[in-house]
Amino acid sequence: MRLILDTDIGNGIAGANTDDGLALALILASKEIKLEMISTVNGNVSNIVAYSVAKHFLKLWNLNIPVYLGADSALKEPMKPWRNRLDNSVKKQNLKFLWDTIKKPKIIKNIIPNAPLKMGELIMQNPKKISICAIGPLTNIAIAMRLFKNFDKNVKEIHIMGGSFDMPSYIKDTNFGFDPEAANIVLNSKAKVVLAPYNATMQTLLTHKDLDELENKNELCNYLIQTLRAWIYYASRTRGTKGTWIHDALSVAYMLDENIAEFNEYFVDVVCDSSLIRGLAYRVEKEPKLSLGLNLKEKKPVKVLKNIDNSKLLELIKTRLLKGICYKNYKNITT
Repeated sequence: MRLILDTDIGNGIAGANTDDGLALALILASKEIKLEMISTVNGNVSNIVAYSVAKHFLKLWNLNIPVYLGADSALKEPMKPWRNRLDNSVKKQNLKFLWDTIKKPKIIKNIIPNAPLKMGELIMQNPKKISICAIGPLTNIAIAMRLFKNFDKNVKEIHIMGGSFDMPSYIKDTNFGFDPEAANIVLNSKAKVVLAPYNATMQTLLTHKDLDELENKNELCNYLIQTLRAWIYYASRTRGTKGTWIHDALSVAYMLDENIAEFNEYFVDVVCDSSLIRGLAYRVEKEPKLSLGLNLKEKKPVKVLKNIDNSKLLELIKTRLLKGICYKNYKNITT
């Protein structure tokens, strides 16, 4: 499986969720997947921080997979409130000390933001052969769809982590909510989409006990454990959980084993106006009882995951990580 990872990875950054790093590690440890490109986007952390983390991650394992800097802001959504929440919550909670023993990746500056262009070129040069795993806001992919005619018809599949359904306490999530217009563009395209929404990913759980099983098994496991433990401690104090939800890793794991989850097909969209529910994802049955004024024939249904088997998910993740990186897939691009 040839893959592009579009991510807002933040492992090693105080207060940043670490499931992007777990997702990337799972990709690199799976012989079925050949990662051909990483694009970074503003989301969990800023685009340049995500770029720096991704470069640092690959350097640790002597991999020279191309990494491209993507969008530094959403298509329309104001960034200041989001960056204030995502960048400063750890300070406000007085929990920054949880990352004191973790070496922060060096922030790389003066990089040209060309990820949507590079993404589009790769997809268009390899029609129906390359999939995208999108585990951050969808800004880069939406821009690529605007830049390249028929991008959506030429991408093999897009696996997305985003949106939430039947969760009144979560009006929006930090992927679709961060850039509703981008999500709207992608969900209304002709691309084949598999969606892992919050209500599904919150059925997952990774605990300290799970990390104990991976400790001192290999360098990849040890690096992940260091960053994941800090986040689990943070999540337990701020969310009251006994572990951490592994939203992004679910999207990757489902590509490897579809028995991890069930699914239904819906038409899916995102509210983009300035109302109370801006950024809210909603789903519609493929054959609703009343669809007056809606041209559903033009819509492409989305495969929406549900009923996650967490034990099977964890078993897959542990089995792959214990084997370490599948260097055979990257023998021509190691440094």
